[in-house]
Amino acid sequence: MRFLVMIGLLALIVFTLGCISSSFEKKDTSGIAPTSISTFNVISGAEICTEDGKPIIRLYSTTVCPHCRWINSTYNGVMDEYIKAGKIVAHHWDVDLGNDQFTPAKESAIPTAELNLYKSVNDRLSVPTYLFGCKYMRIGNAYETQDDLDAEAGEFKAVIEKLLQEVAADANSSS
Repeated sequence: MRFLVMIGLLALIVFTLGCISSSFEKKDTSGIAPTSISTFNVISGAEICTEDGKPIIRLYSTTVCPHCRWINSTYNGVMDEYIKAGKIVAHHWDVDLGNDQFTPAKESAIPTAELNLYKSVNDRLSVPTYLFGCKYMRIGNAYETQDDLDAEAGEFKAVIEKLLQEVAADANSSS
């Protein structure tokens, strides 16, 4: 009996570790074109948040949420594409681990300012929560019931392209 309990505990530990591991997985989204913005909400009166003139894109998720795992590699793929092009700054916060998947270091806590921003757009702290440029937000996945990751990627790109246009227009009007 003791042997079966030990085997059960070992299985639970292995399963738990498998569920909470945070690895940077990314899907190649380079062949997916921007589509339209239909599922993101505009935050009224919000100014676009930037870093070094680039919009900041955020996803708040957890490693145990099946909806977060479904979107993980697609979100990371789109963001990686735009980061490599030098167009955006992106974060993918694993809220349960306090880690940002886009940094090489393993953080153990989300910075207070990031946590406060997350709470300001989603006081229930549900996941996944998307915050693009502090202006466009969405709670949940829009195309998961259709299992359409390409539609998710297309809309992510559409929002980013809109933000890039708005940042450029703001820069031109300031000159």
